[in-house]
Amino acid sequence: MLQMDPTTDLETTVAFVIRRIEEQAMRSGQPLNEEQRSLLNDLPRTPTLPETGTAEPDSLTVRMPRDLAYERLCALAKAAHKEDIQLNPEGHDWHFAAAVAKLNRHPMSWLLRWAGVKTRRPWWDGCLLFASAFALICCWMALIIPAVSEPRTRLRWLGVGVGCVAIVLMIGFATRRIEEWQLKQVIERYRRI
Repeated sequence: MLQMDPTTDLETTVAFVIRRIEEQAMRSGQPLNEEQRSLLNDLPRTPTLPETGTAEPDSLTVRMPRDLAYERLCALAKAAHKEDIQLNPEGHDWHFAAAVAKLNRHPMSWLLRWAGVKTRRPWWDGCLLFASAFALICCWMALIIPAVSEPRTRLRWLGVGVGCVAIVLMIGFATRRIEEWQLKQVIERYRRI
């Protein structure tokens, strides 16, 4: 089994995507300008919303200005991905890059998602979703039925509420762990190829 090095994987992934976007820009006849290159090398870590500045009801709708530089980067990544898929239908490099960026919560994962590069999920992922929903319903019923059948007290209902919140938090935590495990498995599978 190959040893995983998240830092090296992330650096390799980011370098691959940047290189392919720059190559695609050169092929299109319009190389990246300085703003686009700077944005590509330093993608924002958090989404930014403009300040509205007024409290009038008409100003509640926030109109987002289009980020043409980011849109161009997404379009170039999509074109490069499409071109690579035509040459190699498996497209392992792109899927590996998407998995590594998503696992590391790197902003490159947003760009890849907008470009149409998705991480592949296992076939049993839908069954796991159904099983977790069924378990959630069973746990809620196990908490609510005893509380309903006995006299209603605030303490009992408080316990039901706390139990329901705890169940939701545990399922959220378990879901995140399962997703990380799946991404690590995908990365390991692409390493072997």
